[in-house]
Amino acid sequence: MRLFLSARLWATFGVLAVLGLVTFGMYAFVSGGSSASGNSRALHNIDLIAAVTGTQPDEGWQVDNGKTVGNITLTLDDGRIVAIVDGTPSEVSCTNFTDPNACVLLADTLGSAVIWFAYVPADEKNGKQMLTLPALVDMQAGGDLGVLQNDLVIKLANGVDRTCESETATLREFITKYSSNSISMLDLLADEITEVICVSQ
Repeated sequence: MRLFLSARLWATFGVLAVLGLVTFGMYAFVSGGSSASGNSRALHNIDLIAAVTGTQPDEGWQVDNGKTVGNITLTLDDGRIVAIVDGTPSEVSCTNFTDPNACVLLADTLGSAVIWFAYVPADEKNGKQMLTLPALVDMQAGGDLGVLQNDLVIKLANGVDRTCESETATLREFITKYSSNSISMLDLLADEITEVICVSQ
């Protein structure tokens, strides 16, 4: 009888151990999946870049919780007309809707439709040609595209100038060393990043 109870007891322990391992494994899987999903970054592929010369917003147009309320039509410096519909995700930091070339449009498009956009102030100096953007933190497509600190993905020039007190052999080395204290210069005529510059911390 004692042997029977002992074997039965050990079998119970074995089942409990297996159940414990399965439960732990499921918890780790779910937790890991949630963490990875929570840390994923939404990148915006910018394929429309231009200074804005005119705006025609609906009455009461605004951005609420990261989306437009109402429609707005933008006239770009190259003559194109861009219509942005109600509910479009956006980041708007330029509020001058009156003066030509006061703001720059950076848009992610699907065909002719704007699916996300940033509306940012033009640089005070040489604002029709260059736009200062956050640091370059990564590259994609074999170095043809740059990922900025603010999650914008923008075309890189063939041979991006690296301006810093200390020389770097490659753009990848510059990113590794100076992504936390540098800026990127976007050429508004070529629609590509042409220079990265170190800044003081």
